[in-house]
Amino acid sequence: MPQAIVLAVIAGYADAAGYLRFDAFAGMMTGNTVLMGMAAARHAPLASLGYCGLIAIFFAGALSGRSLIQLGRSPNFVFAIEAALLFLTDAIGAGWAIVPLVVAMGVQSTAMTQFHGVRLNTVFITGNLQRFAEGLASRHGPRRKGEPMPPEGQGKIWIFGWVWLGYAAGAGFGAAGAEYLSWPLLIPVALLGYIAWENHRAAGFA
Repeated sequence: MPQAIVLAVIAGYADAAGYLRFDAFAGMMTGNTVLMGMAAARHAPLASLGYCGLIAIFFAGALSGRSLIQLGRSPNFVFAIEAALLFLTDAIGAGWAIVPLVVAMGVQSTAMTQFHGVRLNTVFITGNLQRFAEGLASRHGPRRKGEPMPPEGQGKIWIFGWVWLGYAAGAGFGAAGAEYLSWPLLIPVALLGYIAWENHRAAGFA
């Protein structure tokens, strides 16, 4: 579970820092889709195309990350690529630096999706909130007498709430980092180092 929470912190951090620096989200494509529609409604076709391009770039990053996993690369290999992309974003500093940031979040979204038998997202969290609500309702909500507990209530449902909190905390840290640090994305790079260490340690005990 710690890896899932830290990855959510990274995603929240990247989304907040990305929005403040580039007026776009790094991992929350729902937000970019809304911004794309708003730009189109306001007769700003170039801005709308820009958001559309970011959505396509995220998709390409997610596809690349998953393909690497299916080719037998470890999640740590993929996270090393993500760390390099985050570092590149800070090194570029402005303009098209949003591109490696979005690719990094796309890569993360598919690199590691199973945590202690629970499948969840660490880059976008609306679905996690939905599954958290379903799990709570299934476990504690009203049921007909004799009806068995649905599968949603039988798992480790609290992880979905913790991941949401991690994302929210990351967003706050990301906003502060974008405001006060020259290289704010070095913080998620360091957190990815922690993820790699945890994965290596878990593999050693496997």
